[in-house]
Amino acid sequence: MKSNAIVWIRDDFRLNDNSALSYATSKHNFVSVLYIFNKENFDGKREAQKWWISKSLESLAFDLQKLNINLEIEFSEELKFFKKFNKENISVYWNKVYEPYHLDLDREIIKNFEDKKINYKFFKGNILNEYQSITKKDGTPFKVFSPFWRHAEEVYLNKIPTKILSLRKMTSKINIISSKYKPKDLLPKKKLV
Repeated sequence: MKSNAIVWIRDDFRLNDNSALSYATSKHNFVSVLYIFNKENFDGKREAQKWWISKSLESLAFDLQKLNINLEIEFSEELKFFKKFNKENISVYWNKVYEPYHLDLDREIIKNFEDKKINYKFFKGNILNEYQSITKKDGTPFKVFSPFWRHAEEVYLNKIPTKILSLRKMTSKINIISSKYKPKDLLPKKKLV
């Protein structure tokens, strides 16, 4: 296994029960966490969320420091960033986001990684069950919520509990991207009236 890893985080800033981060710290000597801030998703329409993301990343960076893991922030479109990403000796991990836009983005990034022979792996996001695993007896998807929910709950409750994920402290910190941004750079800019 390659010694360096990036864990790409999007909207899931937890340390506990974070499959991608747990896997990376168990398999690699050096891990860095990457957040890509896509300004097009926020500027002029989600200003308050910038404050929340900035403060959440600040808290995450503080917790990651205890594990000798750096938080690196980039301002870019995700696909554009990873198309320029050309680091052969680095593995990239992330947790899935299940919105259609993000699933399409994941497919494009995976194709890019496969073309460049970049090692990657993605993990189940912050959900109870993968949506493909909840189907009717004939294998087709549910169309009514109540039977779907009863079956989803049954599948989840009957599942063998997974091992509690742990994070290994890294021996030292590393900047893989050499980002110059900090969480405070995401804060909304004051508008003069």
